[in-house]
Amino acid sequence: MKTQTTPDLDLGTLARLRLGYGFAFAASLTFCLIVVGALVRAHDAGLACPDWPLCFGEVVPSFDLEVAFEWGHRVFAGAISLGLAVLTFLIVRWPELRSRLRSRLLLVWLVLGVQVVFGGLTVLLQLAPWTVSVHLVLGNTFCLLLLWTSRDLREGDQTDLSGEPLPVALRGLAFAVAFCVFLQMVLGGWVASNYAGLACTHFPTCNGLQWAPTWRGLVGIQVLHRINGVLLLLGFAALAWSLRGRGRVGRFAALGFGLVLMQIGVGAANVLLRLPIWVTALHSAVAAAIVLVTAMCIRDVIRVGTAYSERTTHGRVAEVG
Repeated sequence: MKTQTTPDLDLGTLARLRLGYGFAFAASLTFCLIVVGALVRAHDAGLACPDWPLCFGEVVPSFDLEVAFEWGHRVFAGAISLGLAVLTFLIVRWPELRSRLRSRLLLVWLVLGVQVVFGGLTVLLQLAPWTVSVHLVLGNTFCLLLLWTSRDLREGDQTDLSGEPLPVALRGLAFAVAFCVFLQMVLGGWVASNYAGLACTHFPTCNGLQWAPTWRGLVGIQVLHRINGVLLLLGFAALAWSLRGRGRVGRFAALGFGLVLMQIGVGAANVLLRLPIWVTALHSAVAAAIVLVTAMCIRDVIRVGTAYSERTTHGRVAEVG
């Protein structure tokens, strides 16, 4: 029996779409893994397995709740790595995709390799704050690279981005917002790894009527985290307003603004309710979502300019012809 395909799609396009959905699934699993990592920290289970890569010298240890969280976190990460290996193998077999995505795949595997190393260092160095923070940043970076690759595979050379390129100032604003997101991710990791979530016991003020009683120590970390959060909210508000009516890139900016607004509310609840586990997990989930939405917004900001440049070049060639 002959296999029938959709008339509008050739086999190469179908294969590319399926690979794209495979990377999207891997990104979704990585997003869940980031939340599981937050639960590991919230349950104080980061050292439930005191050695690495084994757990109490065993591949499958005896379980209690903390060990189950930490061991499950490692197994989950291993499963995602195996899935990435399968996706990479399928791409390598396809010459066109191999040449197009070679650099991206090398970057993805580099980030994953460094992430594995820092996962081990985090345990072996007894949850040193700098290793925990780097581990968190790398996890989010790995996730956004998977999603970015998925979008590239699913869209191919097609784009629904039209119109004039964004003004230089607006592109600069988009990249400034992205930098603030990165900075907030680092600060959030530093707050979590230093157990500074309750360094300020009030919200929106810090330990009384002051907004910034000190810039030093754990309180200083928390204050910087809050201030950058406000800057991020203002930046996304300006970006969403400036990109309104610009299609998908504008929708990403508006979604980013909504997520940051939600994140501030979740962060306030985290402090006022004294760090309940479910709120801490939600805080990490929304943070990861902000990173992904920002990455997709930046991707479209870049593609708007690229698409316009290609249309202009083709138009000039046609005129000459």
